[in-house]
Amino acid sequence: MKLPSMIKGWLNPAVTPEKLLIDYVSTGNKKCLALLVEQFNLSLFHYLLSLSNKELAEDVIQITWLKVMKNNSKTHTNVKSWLFTIARRTLIDELRQQQKWQYQALEDDHIVSTNLSDELENTDELKRFNEAISALPFYQKEAFIFQQEGFSILEICQLTDENFETIKSRLRYARNNLKALLGKAS
Repeated sequence: MKLPSMIKGWLNPAVTPEKLLIDYVSTGNKKCLALLVEQFNLSLFHYLLSLSNKELAEDVIQITWLKVMKNNSKTHTNVKSWLFTIARRTLIDELRQQQKWQYQALEDDHIVSTNLSDELENTDELKRFNEAISALPFYQKEAFIFQQEGFSILEICQLTDENFETIKSRLRYARNNLKALLGKAS
């Protein structure tokens, strides 16, 4: 019987992502890399897909794993954060290269218009939610998605090189915008 990789990890707690990376860098054992890919590829792809389109997400995930393969360092204490950092920076580089990167300064009273909310009322809830997330400005969407991926605010700060209050604000704006887009009272 073949067990899913997450269950294998429960049965053998000594095999951490950090140990897999150390083993891969030390020995070049492709099984270690395959286990890392199996463990993190789906969540990385989901993150990238949430911030871009399918083609760009596929390209960026491949570039991310190529960068991991070229890595010579064994000193990563949190492999998940390290992988998401590589994916994030690669995505931003690709968006800049395609001239699709845009910085958007927001003021405290910035809320997305309600016209989009009226359009979304005719769709099912999951589709409405996904469209609402897509309508968020990049930095709000990124912080929200990182939080949904299980990162704490402090971890998000480290991933994005931003301070604690900035991330808290982005998450608050994201929640407020989602509430406005989905037509829910505060």
